[in-house]
Amino acid sequence: MEWILLTGSVFNIIGGTGILLSLFVKIPYGFPVIPQVSEINPKDYMLFRLFTAGTAFAFGAMYFYLYNNPGYAVPFLYFGTFLKYWAFLASLVAVLRFGLPKSIFINFGCTNAGGDGGKQHVLFIFQVTVR
Repeated sequence: MEWILLTGSVFNIIGGTGILLSLFVKIPYGFPVIPQVSEINPKDYMLFRLFTAGTAFAFGAMYFYLYNNPGYAVPFLYFGTFLKYWAFLASLVAVLRFGLPKSIFINFGCTNAGGDGGKQHVLFIFQVTVR
């Protein structure tokens, strides 16, 4: 169980760091580089982008805490699993309906659903629930 929590922590911190770095440089399969302030549309876009990075860091910190205190892990993993699949569904809608770049869909949506821990969450919850 602990390796799942540590992996989740590392991937969330890497993800948050990638979102922040993408504010300044182009990262392969990452968010696009920010245009000039006068060209940002909608005006609240940066708020949501920064909030997303902060959310990734918060989950990274939470998983690291749970790694050190695994007795509290199960309820949090249910919420984390829901959020991962919500990230995938939201990305899928955005790519199909609103023109989200496919590179962002792959980097954000697909990695949340299965790459960095979605399957690990489901496996862990199954193991704990079956016991």
